[in-house]
Amino acid sequence: MWKAQPTIGSDEDMATEKKRLTLDLDAPLQRRLKAVAALRGVSMRQLCQRAIEKELDDDEAGGEPGEPTRLSDSESFAQIREEIFGDRVLPGNSVDVIREMREERDVASVRSLSEVDAAG
Repeated sequence: MWKAQPTIGSDEDMATEKKRLTLDLDAPLQRRLKAVAALRGVSMRQLCQRAIEKELDDDEAGGEPGEPTRLSDSESFAQIREEIFGDRVLPGNSVDVIREMREERDVASVRSLSEVDAAG
């Protein structure tokens, strides 16, 4: 049963009426929750609230239940770049590298067309 609870704490808590929710968790899940909350320096309540808010935000964004949120192309690229390179900065100018690769591709295309013409 939902019931309004008086709050004690920050001004943010005082500004909103809170409702109490009781969760029965399996012991292993509760231990994981406690450990992760401790590692992040937050309370189990805060961690649960953030997780619930994230799940509800994902749902409102139109995602399927249990489906990971689709990242934008730039977020996906940034995530992949971070996984591959970490904090390393690559030498050189990426514009020059792309230009060189395009020129190599174009030369290879012209060669293959020339070979087709010579064979035909």
